[in-house]
Amino acid sequence: MNKISARQTIRRLHEIRNQYGPGPAAEKAGLLRSLQYLTVRTASDLGKLHLSLSFIRAFPDSKEIYQSASAMLADFHTLIPALSDSQQERLADTGLAATDVHYHFSYEVAAWLARRFQGVAAIDWDELHDTSRLDELLEHLLHHSEADYFDSGQVSTEEWVGIAARHQPGTDFDWLMSQLDDRRHHSRFWTSLYNAAEIPLRCSLAESAVSRTRNVYPVSAVHYRKKNMQSRVSKAKQEISKPLRSLCLFDRRDGKRMIDVAMSSLAVRHRETNHFNYANPEEVWLADVGRGVSIAATGLLPEHRYPLETTMGFLILSNGAPIGYGGSSMLFRQANNGINIFEEYRGSEAAWLWVQVMRVFHAMSGCTRFIANPYQFGGDNLEALRSGAFWFYYRLGYRPVQRDIRALARDEFVKIRKTKGYRTPLAVLKELATCDMHLTLPGALQVEYFDESWIEICALLATRQLALTGHRSRRRAQDEIARRLVEDLGIDSMDQWAQEERKWFVRLGPIVAATRPATWSARDRQSMVKLMRAKGGDFERDFLKRAFRHKQFFSALKDACRLAARSLPTD
Repeated sequence: MNKISARQTIRRLHEIRNQYGPGPAAEKAGLLRSLQYLTVRTASDLGKLHLSLSFIRAFPDSKEIYQSASAMLADFHTLIPALSDSQQERLADTGLAATDVHYHFSYEVAAWLARRFQGVAAIDWDELHDTSRLDELLEHLLHHSEADYFDSGQVSTEEWVGIAARHQPGTDFDWLMSQLDDRRHHSRFWTSLYNAAEIPLRCSLAESAVSRTRNVYPVSAVHYRKKNMQSRVSKAKQEISKPLRSLCLFDRRDGKRMIDVAMSSLAVRHRETNHFNYANPEEVWLADVGRGVSIAATGLLPEHRYPLETTMGFLILSNGAPIGYGGSSMLFRQANNGINIFEEYRGSEAAWLWVQVMRVFHAMSGCTRFIANPYQFGGDNLEALRSGAFWFYYRLGYRPVQRDIRALARDEFVKIRKTKGYRTPLAVLKELATCDMHLTLPGALQVEYFDESWIEICALLATRQLALTGHRSRRRAQDEIARRLVEDLGIDSMDQWAQEERKWFVRLGPIVAATRPATWSARDRQSMVKLMRAKGGDFERDFLKRAFRHKQFFSALKDACRLAARSLPTD
């Protein structure tokens, strides 16, 4: 076969990748068989083939098709060397097996790469044009006896690192990260120095599990599709309220494995998020939502949690393949979620997947209100604006919180339904994206809503409480507040408390003190103690559920925020 027939085969496979039924299934199987005998010679064709194979592996029609796509992806690294050098260069930073990814990752991702995938990453000296910040980092790592030669000017930074790392396993980058790993004390100092250096890395993916090609979480059973993708969800609220098929907590080993899949899926796409960078391997939940789709929700390590919100990351998987990710910030009875479907899986079931994400966090937290901020559907986000993202949310049941914007949306939606081919003008979409949208489940009450702007007010309350102590030392001020809270809440002893529980009692102290808990009932004060301990506990979900139930704290905090907001200057 010639190059044109290979290209045509790949294009046809791409066209029908998300079509299902006996006809498309038979054609896909035939195309996949044909591709075993074809030679792909361009980067664009190979990239399109990889996209289609990845989609088919995630959403297969049958066992035969799934196995064919999986086998081709397993051998995908062998196709790259057949390309010319110039074509191979065009695949750089695609994240495919046997290609290179270039990026300066944060310390957290860099440390993870060195720890979990030794030999994959190396310092990209060709892109490190100014080594002054790296030199500053190295100067803090030098043995006293090495300093004179390092500072002599007779050797470059690259040459010196090469000498120092010569007899160590892995790459020069692995050597550097092992030095930092030995200095875990004062971790913020070392993290700051590393991030300031902005060290460019070259990650040679080869056959590594980091690559988009091989990054899959193993599953015990594969779900096969017989029907076309569902483009819309007619009864979203009803679907969100449905019980999950299953929700299980991973053990630490499997939790770390899932976090690796999540980190890899972002790293090769030049992305990262604190949800996964600081994920707690002890708190990784897996929800089965049906159709072969599962959603892994990750809690944060105690040190990186937020005072009031419970923030969790999530990874969406279809038959074990990561197809999207996002995060959820949950506060009392509400949640603010964001989602991103990876490029090769667009054209699947975005609306249904989004509903399933809300379903999972409703099941985990009991939240009855979901919030979307303007940026998510067009506010200062031209891509979302042009895509008409507002209507994606609207059709799911989200509604603008401002009355005039809600009325405008209602009028526009009537035009869309009555006039074939009508598209909302960009100017109108901009106006629609000027306030939050909420989706409320049956039973949600407006009095249960906690204005997200009050999170900043809570920080102001904390500052005021610290100032009220009169101590010039911030440490003495926080300790004074904690001491008073021990008395106000009736705590006899903290001897049985874990270290993180004690830390979070002190951290939450200034905000809790602003709610005047000494005036509460004994039962509410006892519940507050359990709530504060839960923030530093093994599972932050416990804090979320306790906060959900603590009506006195919720009410007192809202009152304190309203009072503080009145004292703020107005524009």
